[in-house]
Amino acid sequence: MLIFKRNKVGDKLNLEENCVKYKEITLSIIETVKANEYNKLDGIFEQRQLILDNINKINYSKEEFKKFYLQYEIDKLDKILDSEMNLKKDELLKEIKENKKRQVGMEGYNNLLAKSVFFSKEI
Repeated sequence: MLIFKRNKVGDKLNLEENCVKYKEITLSIIETVKANEYNKLDGIFEQRQLILDNINKINYSKEEFKKFYLQYEIDKLDKILDSEMNLKKDELLKEIKENKKRQVGMEGYNNLLAKSVFFSKEI
């Protein structure tokens, strides 16, 4: 019976440790997104997924999880991360559209140049 109690206490500590790690990695993701260092995100998201996998393996109640979730303000961090990622996504889409317009304009300009050379040879 003592071993069972130790595991429960150990699970609670492990849950809290994983929530702290999750918070730290989420903060790291937010800073990475703000710094436009997208090539680093895959590795950080893999670490975050490992923490989520560890949390899923732990025996805990919803109340225990909710307590740590609110205590470490993970809900707020997830919202901040979501808004930052949406903001960066919108910025990138806008940039892609502007590049596409430039590309179309350059193609049109190049086509005009090619036609003018063709016309000058015929005349």
